[in-house]
Amino acid sequence: MRQRIAHVDDDPDIRDTVRRILNTHGYEVDSYQTTKDFINALSEPSVVPDLAILDVMVESMDAGLTTYVELHNRFPKMQVIFLTSLGDMILPYFENKSEEWICIIEKPIEPSDLLSIVRDRLGTTKPELSVS
Repeated sequence: MRQRIAHVDDDPDIRDTVRRILNTHGYEVDSYQTTKDFINALSEPSVVPDLAILDVMVESMDAGLTTYVELHNRFPKMQVIFLTSLGDMILPYFENKSEEWICIIEKPIEPSDLLSIVRDRLGTTKPELSVS
C-alpha cells in the first residue's frame, strides 16, 4: 500500500509541483487549497494521511499553525512538515515541542531535498486517532 501524504497550499503551482514530485516517487498525494478543506476531509478515515505538508499562511496568517495543533490533538503520531516561505521565523511557536514531530523547511526547496525529508519523516506507521 502506498503511503498517503496530504499537502495544503493556496498556490496551485506549488500544489501541482509537490504532487508531481511525490507521485513520481510512489506516494499517494491529496492536495488541498485550504486547511479547512483538509480538516473536513479527515472525517473520512481512508484519507487520513501518513504525513501532512502544510503552508503556514493559507486562509489566514496562522491557519497552518492552527491546523498543526488540531492534527497533533487528533492524530498524535502523524508527521507534519511545514513548507513555508517564513522559514525559521515560525520557530518560536514551537518552543518546547518535539523535533521528532515537527519539521520546518523553507520554500523553495529542491525536489531531491523534499524527497529526502519526506522519506525520513515517513519512517513511522500510519497515524492513529487519539481517544480522549
